[in-house]
Amino acid sequence: MGAATRERVAAPVRFHGVSPLQKSRLLGSRLARRIVLPLLLLIATLFGLLAFAGARQAETRVDRELEQEADRAALTIDELRVPRAQRLPILEAMARLLGVELALGDQTTLKGSQDEYRRLVRPVRRGTEELEIFVPLARIETRRRDFLGPVLTAAALGLAFAALFGYAIARTIVRPVQRLAEAVEAYGKGENEFDPGPRAPGELGMLQDSFVDMTRTVRESERFAALGRLSGGIAHELRNPLTAIRMAVETGGDEAERIALAEIDRLDRTLRELLDFVRPRELVRVTIPVDDLLGEVAELLRPQCEHLQVRLDVDPAGPGATLEGDRDKLRQVLLNLVLNAAQAQPHGGAVRLQGGPNLLVVSDDGPGIPDEVRDTLFDPFVTTRSAGIGLGLAVVKQIATEHDAELELDTGSQGTTFRLRFCEGGAE
Repeated sequence: MGAATRERVAAPVRFHGVSPLQKSRLLGSRLARRIVLPLLLLIATLFGLLAFAGARQAETRVDRELEQEADRAALTIDELRVPRAQRLPILEAMARLLGVELALGDQTTLKGSQDEYRRLVRPVRRGTEELEIFVPLARIETRRRDFLGPVLTAAALGLAFAALFGYAIARTIVRPVQRLAEAVEAYGKGENEFDPGPRAPGELGMLQDSFVDMTRTVRESERFAALGRLSGGIAHELRNPLTAIRMAVETGGDEAERIALAEIDRLDRTLRELLDFVRPRELVRVTIPVDDLLGEVAELLRPQCEHLQVRLDVDPAGPGATLEGDRDKLRQVLLNLVLNAAQAQPHGGAVRLQGGPNLLVVSDDGPGIPDEVRDTLFDPFVTTRSAGIGLGLAVVKQIATEHDAELELDTGSQGTTFRLRFCEGGAE
């Protein structure tokens, strides 16, 4: 027993939860990060080294200037040869002038704790005494910042310029890639006209040219292939009913008349299916009792199901079950699904028509949908039968999309179920 698989086709179509346009944007942002971030990291490292070197240089310069000030202060004291009793006024005047605190012998201008200062010592009086210079730590830090400020400012400006430059470079590369991805998305949607944007320079421009040439060639090949499949399918679909009608007319009788009318109905459905797909008409929304719709479809298709030895069962949805939609188009959906289900059981079986409020369900006991066609099941001109034009499920998907309905598919070795879920009250 094979495991059942479930797929969902919703309107609008999404792939793995992310639309192709979102994927293109993610691709662009990822490419931008791969270009900009390494460049910014390199520039930031360079400017970080520059700032570090500037900080060391500022520290060295401040230390050198402090040493020079201490030497000048010691030389001044030594040359003045001030008597001991007159030292303190001279020390106070020099301290105010230099912005430091001084101490010579037992006389000092220092009032606070030495922890707030940097202490420098110089000999005076031919080495018999020592002059202590106390430089405030706050003053040292201020002077370091004064030296370091221009270096950090230059580093910040350089980093900002590098970021802008990197962004400009990344955008020059990323934007053409995004436009090309958007063109690929448009091509994947089947749009005949799509614009990859202005031609990018260099290799990206060559890639754009190759993509345009490739799509043009593929479009032409697909057009001829589709035309061939369509012609063969229509020829087969028309030949069989016409043969049956010819035989019925020749033999005559009530049974022949019934066969002829049934085959004419079959021809009409085939042509209507083709016209609806090629030139869909506007929806005519009405409130539809679900049981009435199921009954109409069962009455139309029960003779064909009996001919295929397939039992058609209808489970009533109840008198209050309704949905909003186009009656003719939703009837076409159920006709296509029931016929597909019946034809998928060549040795007989059962098809069930069910419904509920804003819900239509068609299920069968067939062998399930082969894996190799599941990805293209709703594409035009795709069929698992030797006969047919392969528009049945494509029309089903198109009508579901027009109704903003969600089309669910459960399939496995025990059978296949299609569910069509409508928005409550109909789409706006």
